[in-house]
Amino acid sequence: MKITLLRIDDRYVHGQVTAAWVRIANANEIWVVNDSVAKNPVIKQLQKSLAPPGTNVEVYTIEEAINKIKEEQGKNDNKRVLVLVANCVDALKLVEGGAKIDSINLGQMAFRHGRKQIAKTVSLSPEDVEAIKKLVDMGVNVWYQQLPDFPSRPQDVMKLLKDKKLI
Repeated sequence: MKITLLRIDDRYVHGQVTAAWVRIANANEIWVVNDSVAKNPVIKQLQKSLAPPGTNVEVYTIEEAINKIKEEQGKNDNKRVLVLVANCVDALKLVEGGAKIDSINLGQMAFRHGRKQIAKTVSLSPEDVEAIKKLVDMGVNVWYQQLPDFPSRPQDVMKLLKDKKLI
């Protein structure tokens, strides 16, 4: 099993993921990693039903995903996984739990009270900012790109944080 892309997108499986990111990541499996979604049978089934043809969707709690990664990562098989999480804190937990991730795509985090907008589709809490700083300190490249062709090249999240005076 190889994680081909870890994307932070609080919408999980939806049109952009199924139409663009699965193809770009060359993934044949999607993992939705979120404690609430994994414990809600209706939403869990909905996520599985939204997959593009030929793409398996699994829904895990963070702990289940960490255990699955430890068990399967590096096995010489053809499983290529696009991992979707809702926020930077959960992405950090996966990396700290052993996921071998070189880069993380920050795609969609809706505005909510207490968050600051850093890009068109991304609003971060103070906890998200701290998680990004830790990920970068660990050598993980965190980049923003809503769609593979929009903007035409990924944007460095640390630069966005500095521009918005969040670090």
